[in-house]
Amino acid sequence: MVIRPFTAALFTTLVAATSSLAEGRVSFIADAGDAGQMSMTERWFGSALRTDIEGMDAYMLLRDDSVYSIISMAGQITVIDLGQMKDMPGAANQTPSQNEAGVVFPDEIVTIEEMGETREIAGVEGDVHEIEWVDNAGQPRTDTAVLTDDTRLLEHQALKMQLIEAISGEAPNPLMVELQDRGLAALSFGDRFKVTEVNGDAGPAGDFELPAEPMDLGNMMNMGNQ
Repeated sequence: MVIRPFTAALFTTLVAATSSLAEGRVSFIADAGDAGQMSMTERWFGSALRTDIEGMDAYMLLRDDSVYSIISMAGQITVIDLGQMKDMPGAANQTPSQNEAGVVFPDEIVTIEEMGETREIAGVEGDVHEIEWVDNAGQPRTDTAVLTDDTRLLEHQALKMQLIEAISGEAPNPLMVELQDRGLAALSFGDRFKVTEVNGDAGPAGDFELPAEPMDLGNMMNMGNQ
């Protein structure tokens, strides 16, 4: 089923920051827990962020503070307002949480230490850091991360945080918050996340428009109860 791995992929990246938003594109490989490694591309134009996952006829669109899932099945395009779905009775039992999706993510940051080494990833230079952290299962971990203050990565981070908060209703994990406070973004984090491309081209403006009106889930539920 498309929706579960697509939802799981939303909880896989490490990002944050703020400033004026322009446009750009970041492609990366990320660990999506039970769904395995995923190749993803996120493009932004102004305050809109689009998430495409390689191999899926679906994408996620953040615009006007709302998150939409756009799915193409047998030539039929379906647009779902995920905020509306989240507010439906029983939704908490139907939408997988970060833990249920099998994603390992930081629950506590112990230290972030700069190692005095630089590394280039996807044409962007960053500083190597060692991060000690405790995961969502309470296990201590240590990973090497390459962090940067590149404006494009920071713009991407700001919107990614909005997306995650809007779709999950959960606050960003502590690593996101820490990176945001430091004005840094991740180019890589252990073997869980690695940027593969960064550029300033968001693509056609039409890619950030809804291709159809969102489904009225309330009416659907009412029809099913009649």
